[in-house]
Amino acid sequence: MSFALTKEEISRVETAEFLGIHLDPVGYIDLSTIAILSTMYGIELIALCYQLYNRNYPPLKVKNVPIMFSLYLGGISWFLGDIFTGGLVHLNKSSVLRNCKFTLIWCRACIGAYYVTLMFALRCYSLYHVFYKGKAFTGKIALFATGGTVLAIVLFGIISTLVPTHLTTYYEEILDMCYTTKSYIISVLLVIWAIWGFVAIMCWRMRNIHFTFNERVEIMSTFVVILIVSILNTICLLVVPVYPASLAWRTILLYFNHVGASTVYWIVMYVPTYNCMFNREVYLQEWISTLKADSMEKLYEYSSANKSDNIHLTDIADSVPFRNTGYNDDSSYSQVSTFF
Repeated sequence: MSFALTKEEISRVETAEFLGIHLDPVGYIDLSTIAILSTMYGIELIALCYQLYNRNYPPLKVKNVPIMFSLYLGGISWFLGDIFTGGLVHLNKSSVLRNCKFTLIWCRACIGAYYVTLMFALRCYSLYHVFYKGKAFTGKIALFATGGTVLAIVLFGIISTLVPTHLTTYYEEILDMCYTTKSYIISVLLVIWAIWGFVAIMCWRMRNIHFTFNERVEIMSTFVVILIVSILNTICLLVVPVYPASLAWRTILLYFNHVGASTVYWIVMYVPTYNCMFNREVYLQEWISTLKADSMEKLYEYSSANKSDNIHLTDIADSVPFRNTGYNDDSSYSQVSTFF
């Protein structure tokens, strides 16, 4: 895959100019963007492997590391979709890359952007369920919410795939890029804005709630990142004419999408990961002491006709061993977990 200014690329630029489109050629700035963001994802993969290995460390366990790993895979899919449909590479050499329904609908939208943003939104709902309603986000409610989210994404992808290409997206051979209809772009953006609206409602309802650790920062960062992503994608896809043709716009969008998602990920995972590596035992004892002493304990000891629904963090904390090798996979920490 060439990033040099070849005769073929010059011809493509001239053809676009004839059609009234200013086309910045694929070049080494695109290559550097791909390399930098690939390095970022590579570092995250190393961190995720460490987190998976130490997934039973209680401060990490309550973050639900397997779900975070699935979010990482969703981010990779989104990243590849953005590259293939955002004008950063040539598509004419590969039949797979020319399949715009696969790269845009599935890689970029469904498995990528939708899954990542919806899962972060679901995290906000899980915190709302715990701190606002005073109930643990486990069991049927967690399975129903997660399963419903995944099912909605799959249904959107299947329906979009079955709709004729002239109504969704198709490969434009002259410009060597995927072209997406305005109506389909609007439908995709409406979903993104609906997700942001849901997060905004959750943030507003939890505005006066006390949190034990850094959940408020996590919620607000999710709110801000999804807002920025929504605004920038709306501008690029609806306001900027053929944004993949612009080097500036395609570069800006790629960085904002993926640095933003990575920022939210690290806000959620940095503190427990760092302390697991460098301050393991001391942080664990502080973490358990905070659970026992903090007023959050009262939020879990809500009144219920079913006594099995009551969660006592003090009892949970007292039952947790302090040794590296003694974490119990079957402990009640799964009840403390607010989704991830």
